[in-house]
Order: sequence, then structure tokens, then C-alpha cells
Amino acid sequence: MNKTLLITRPKHDPTVHYLFYWAKKIIELARAKSITVIDLRGKRANHEEVISILQKKQPSLVFFNGHGNDGCILGYNDEVLVAVGKSENVLVSKIVYALSCRSGKELGPKSIQNGALGYIGYDDDFIFVRDENKMSEPLKDKTAGLFLEPSNQVMVCLLKGHPIKYSHEQSKKKFRENMRQVANSESQESYLIRYLFWDMQHQVCLGDRNVSL
Repeated sequence: MNKTLLITRPKHDPTVHYLFYWAKKIIELARAKSITVIDLRGKRANHEEVISILQKKQPSLVFFNGHGNDGCILGYNDEVLVAVGKSENVLVSKIVYALSCRSGKELGPKSIQNGALGYIGYDDDFIFVRDENKMSEPLKDKTAGLFLEPSNQVMVCLLKGHPIKYSHEQSKKKFRENMRQVANSESQESYLIRYLFWDMQHQVCLGDRNVSL
């Protein structure tokens, strides 16, 4: 399998601003594993560039960061990158992790039907809570980290060569660990537990669950 990672990192609003920086950890790990990284950051996370790279470079692993809905994933300024009925076939023979809302509900299954090897995503909204005082330093935001470390665990495991089933399970395990951590703390953050549980519950793993990079 061609060990190339395509990653999209738009950065046009507070939510994707956070995902932009947290995805840097994945880029660093991929490069440490000698995996070629194609980083479509900022304005480069647009439909034309994404489709071109998917078709010409044929990356084996795709990591989408951005907004989404049931039938599509969005990029810079919420431009549609991949959508049901238009471009889901560009994910053929690829492993996909979509850190976006809802795309696991319709786009994920359609992508598998059209030849994607595996698809991990969320079949409802992906929710994370952030500390407004950490906007300039997202990686130091411990509250956001409770959500984004478990979500990143999918990619960490995939880059280490684990199957998508294991990667999915390890991510959910990390969500559970963080729920226990919050429950056992003396902070006023117990309200976070329901959101952590929500993300864990709505992460889906589709396709050949034994496929790996």
C-alpha cells in the first residue's frame, strides 16, 4: 500500500482553528514513521486541490479536519470537498478518518459502497469544549485535549499500522478514560462527561474492519 497521508486543515473559524493545530501532532508522527504527508492547510483545503491530490497521488490514508454534515465534508470557508452523489468515488481504495460532524451517517457508507477500504467518522455532531482563554495556544488547552486526544488516537493507531477496528476501539477507550478522569476530579467540569460520551457513542467504523496502512 502506498504510504501517503493526505490531511486537510482549514483554519477559518475557532473550531477548525483548534483542529488545525491538534492535527500537527499527527503530521509529526507520520513523518517520524517515514510516511509521506500532503498537508492541505488553510486555503489549500479546497475542492479542486483535494480532488486533484486524491486522483493523482492516490494517498492510502486520508485525514479530514473540518465541518461536515450527513452527506459531505467541508474545507476552507466551508467549501464542499467530498459529497455524496458527486465525489465519494474518489475515496476508492483509501482508509479515511473524518474528524467532522455527521459524515459517518451517509458519506461514510456511500464511500464504502464505492470502494473505500475503511471509514472512521461520526454519525452525528462531533462536540468538543474549549477554554476561551487558550485560543492563541490550542495545544495547551487541557479542556479541549479531553476531546481531541481521544479523537486523534484513531490516527495515532492507524499510523502505527493497526487495523481500523483497533484504532476505533482505542479511541473509544481513551474517551472512557477521560470520562473517568473528569468524574474523579474535584473540578467543576463534570458536565463534560456527557459530551465525551456523546462523541464516543457516535464514532463509527465502516468497511473492512481489519484493513490497515
